[in-house]
Amino acid sequence: MRKNAVSVGLFGLILFLFTAAAEARHFKVYGYQGPDAGEVELVYWTDYVAASDLQMPFFGKSVDREGLWEHTFEVEYGVTDRWTIAGYADFEQPSGKDLEYIQWRAVLSRYRFFERGERFFDTAIYLEYYFRDPDYVGEPQEKIEARLILEKRVGAAVLRLNPKVEKAWSGPNVEEGLEFEYGASLYVGLTPQVKPGIEAYGSMGELVNLKSPRDQQHYIVPAVNWRILPNINWNIGVAFGLTDASDDVVVKSIIEVGL
Repeated sequence: MRKNAVSVGLFGLILFLFTAAAEARHFKVYGYQGPDAGEVELVYWTDYVAASDLQMPFFGKSVDREGLWEHTFEVEYGVTDRWTIAGYADFEQPSGKDLEYIQWRAVLSRYRFFERGERFFDTAIYLEYYFRDPDYVGEPQEKIEARLILEKRVGAAVLRLNPKVEKAWSGPNVEEGLEFEYGASLYVGLTPQVKPGIEAYGSMGELVNLKSPRDQQHYIVPAVNWRILPNINWNIGVAFGLTDASDDVVVKSIIEVGL
């Protein structure tokens, strides 16, 4: 009982610190398992850009990315034991600016193929649609994303691969082809509750016309998963940009609560 009370207290302190500042959405490698039929998962994401030379559009202005907070609130629901749907609400707060709603994202389908262990990789597909606030970049901007989820467990180690493509359906990039991005992670169980790992992410441009290496975004992310309670997981890490087009340092946090 005392151990559970301490865990709840630590979780409350963590949640207070993060909500007092703001929230995240980018650095996550999705795994094969999602909520089963009738289950609900709530997720609170936070990214903080601690160091960056880059700028970004923000409701008609160009602002520095350094000091930017990104927040996301997600609700995921298991329609069946293999099929889940979800919704995300994204917010941003550049340094010195007010917190603003950015976009709504709908996960049309996250579907798990086969049963775990039947194939070399446990495999799932993930389809997501973005509805961006038109005022954010001055015109409507929507896109669809397709992500392949590959997971392999070997003892205490879990390898996950997330190649994905996305296509703009409206806005300034609508004429561009399929954009290619990737995510990958490797975690090892230090204890049943604590699993350190390493993650990698990249955005490389159009499949048929990749950007030059210096214009691509690539990150390496030391991170750790902490199972605070059986239904509460906290993932935290620090992303280090590897190219000129990447932010230099980003702190990320993802808190997941199963209901």
